[in-house]
Amino acid sequence: MYLRPIEPDDAGIVHGWYEDAEFLALMGGRPASLAERRAAFARRAEDPPRDVINLLVCRREDGRPVGRVDVFEIDPYNGNAGFGIGIGDPDDRGKGYGRDAVEALLDYLFGQLRLERVWLTTDADNAIAQHLYETVGFRREGVARHAYHQDGRYQDDVRMAILRDEWRALPRPKTGLRIDPMEPERL
Repeated sequence: MYLRPIEPDDAGIVHGWYEDAEFLALMGGRPASLAERRAAFARRAEDPPRDVINLLVCRREDGRPVGRVDVFEIDPYNGNAGFGIGIGDPDDRGKGYGRDAVEALLDYLFGQLRLERVWLTTDADNAIAQHLYETVGFRREGVARHAYHQDGRYQDDVRMAILRDEWRALPRPKTGLRIDPMEPERL
């Protein structure tokens, strides 16, 4: 598994994932046409935001994209960023791609961007995701009550984070991952 920047030509595959109701609910947002997605991807490629990195999760054996990771609210002054991840095709879920992607992403954010803290929010009912995040070093920080409205009700979010020292102390080899081509000077 490896991570690479999302390109305008990836709009079709990403659009297909958002046609899955579970993926759309997990990643948030609203339904969009393929034309809207293509236009948005093209705009981001021409003028990328300074505080966002959009990446695809790809299988190493054949390069096939299986999901996406979005890093946002990158604050280089305070060393913080949030992220969200989704594995696109239901048949690709539960195969370890998400865990591998989170570990690789942390190695990049802490090792290359030298962040101090990486955070995420997840649905309070998503025990599987919370367990995964805890196994890779995240700690629960709190609950945002009624943080969003979905499926006809208000739902809570769980905030989790990992600090650089906690990442360093993890008993696993670090990848030293570099995501190319990146423009670190833009951050």
